[in-house]
Amino acid sequence: MESLEKTKKVKWWKKPVLWVQTTYFAEGYPYTIIHSLPEILFKEMGASLEAIGLTSLFHLPWNLKFLWGPLLDQFGTKRLWLLWIEIFLSVLLVSLSFLVAGKTFFLISVVLFLMAILAATHDISIDGFYLEALNEEDQAKYVGYRAMAWRVAYILVSGPIVIFVGKVGWELGFLALAIMMFLLLFYHWKALPKVETPENPLKALFQGVWRWKILATSFLIATGVALENSTHIISQYWQKLTSPITSLPGLSHLSAAQWVGLLLLVVLFVLLAFLPTLQRKVKKSESPFAKAYIDFLSQEKISLILIFIVLYRAGESFLTKMKYPFLKDVVGLTIDTYGLLNGTVGTLAGIIATLLGGWLIAKQGLRRWIWPFVLAQNVLNLLYMWLANYASHQPVSLWVSGSVICLEQFGAGLGTAVFMVYLLRCVDPRHKAAHMAILTALMSLSFTVAGVMSGFLADAVGFSSYFGLSFLITVPSMVMILFIPHLDGREKPESP
Repeated sequence: MESLEKTKKVKWWKKPVLWVQTTYFAEGYPYTIIHSLPEILFKEMGASLEAIGLTSLFHLPWNLKFLWGPLLDQFGTKRLWLLWIEIFLSVLLVSLSFLVAGKTFFLISVVLFLMAILAATHDISIDGFYLEALNEEDQAKYVGYRAMAWRVAYILVSGPIVIFVGKVGWELGFLALAIMMFLLLFYHWKALPKVETPENPLKALFQGVWRWKILATSFLIATGVALENSTHIISQYWQKLTSPITSLPGLSHLSAAQWVGLLLLVVLFVLLAFLPTLQRKVKKSESPFAKAYIDFLSQEKISLILIFIVLYRAGESFLTKMKYPFLKDVVGLTIDTYGLLNGTVGTLAGIIATLLGGWLIAKQGLRRWIWPFVLAQNVLNLLYMWLANYASHQPVSLWVSGSVICLEQFGAGLGTAVFMVYLLRCVDPRHKAAHMAILTALMSLSFTVAGVMSGFLADAVGFSSYFGLSFLITVPSMVMILFIPHLDGREKPESP
């Protein structure tokens, strides 16, 4: 596929460099609304701590989205899915502006959960559209813009929007959020190119057997949400079911979403053991779901790919979990200073690195840059080991701590560019949405493991040794670079 900008003259406001940023801003926008605002809203409404804790369930659709990802490949186009979801998100945000006035906790919870399902599906459509509309070179070139736009949305909603809500109230706050969503929808309707031919029209999804499946699933979800909010019966049953496992140190802190990610990885490896049998059965099946999952597992060296994806960010995960406790307790940073150095200056360094990394990979290829960028991501963890030793002998200036934070974030940004490009290479063009949904569900597993082990490990060995171990943990994934496929691009699949 040639670049969109090269194949025909494109108006400046329709160029990929713009719509890549707006679509990924639109991806981070509802995600942050769902993950940042409900706890504040429910606390302001006087909800109990137990009810506020249940807002973590809103994250589940992002971990479960691989279950319905194949639908986006089979029905309609990614562009059409993206636009319709943005319509519904705009409508639901408007509805919230009315519901918050009545403080109807149950209805607000249902609307937020529906928004979570739509937003998770929105992610699939955006990732799928990115793969449909851009060739490999452009996919690599724009990864930095993706990361930057998503981060800007996160900062906007979790910072200025919260301040705005505090000034004008929740009613006007949600209305303003809806207007922003509608403006994104309008631009995407005008600017996004039509690059797909649908296998089946989108309306076919809501006809025949699919209609009843969707209605039944929606009814079960609504019933589950209602039961959990009124009786907490699901969480009580879950606690009893998992108590033999969660009694182990650290595992009790895993959320339902984190358990889903771990179970997905286990299920994929179990399916691999029966892959030849499953491949024979899929040839006789017309199920788009079965074909999408089996084709994912049938790609070259899939076991290595899965392990590499899970391990790739292990060092960063362990570092991130203990970064603030270390900088606060040992270095002596205040929360305001930490927010400035890590959340502002460090984030900017990471964004610049991801932009640079994506541009270099697009120009010279992933194989040329994977080692320098991965080493930059992982070796710079040792700066924190040095800082821990330095801080034990003398006070640490803001210049020293700020330099360490910025260098580490810059290295992490280069590593992010590699990771995002490699994930795109692991997607079969026949199942773009489904495979990207599986990969993104797996990519955060290292943070789950770090969440279980980091506190115990840091307490046992001390911060200096802990940060040294955060580098050693990266060695297996670096060794695997010698064996993983797709570093020179992905071969086109054989026609079925």
